[in-house]
Amino acid sequence: MAESSPIRVVLADDHIQIHTIVVTLLKEASDITLVGQAANGQEALDLCKQLQPDIVLMDVVMPVMGGMEATRLIHEQCSDVRTLVLSSFQDHGSVVTMLNNGAVGYISKSSLSKDLLETIRTTHHGKMVFSTDVIAQLISTPGQSNSNDFHLTEREMEVLMLMAEGRNMPEIASKLFISQSTVKFHINNICSKLGVSTRSEALIIAAKNGLV
Repeated sequence: MAESSPIRVVLADDHIQIHTIVVTLLKEASDITLVGQAANGQEALDLCKQLQPDIVLMDVVMPVMGGMEATRLIHEQCSDVRTLVLSSFQDHGSVVTMLNNGAVGYISKSSLSKDLLETIRTTHHGKMVFSTDVIAQLISTPGQSNSNDFHLTEREMEVLMLMAEGRNMPEIASKLFISQSTVKFHINNICSKLGVSTRSEALIIAAKNGLV
């Protein structure tokens, strides 16, 4: 059986140190290959049009064209390319804007060496990925509840809020005086109603829509 093709990646960042780190990390992975490097959003857009990579690693703040605009244009013009944000900017506005512009994941540069390879693989398989500090930033900014938009029940909202606090399944069960199987049932319902498959994705969608 022939081996599957490696995941093709383009990196967009205006700091040479990040390029050096990413190049070094990707050399360790036989299933991931760096096919292009850009110093700004315009170069990233041009490379995506030319090379049609699987994933573009995108910084937020860059000269000429920033990552927010580049992500929007890549999402519109190269719809098969998945944008994974790699940035030291994790403020609520930057994260939400990048997600709204089409990014499918957001990790901080501080977690670069630990998470990058597995994050690229997970993103390539169609899942959203966020580092824990990004999730913390999103859920720390409360919004106006729009639970009716997703038809969440009062109990599902209680479970969602505890998830946002970082509670695991046994802790949620103990807090609400229900069984772990019932908690799992509620979490599955929450994910289904939010149109996601994982708890992390549920928290991101909840944060974007002011549920937590």
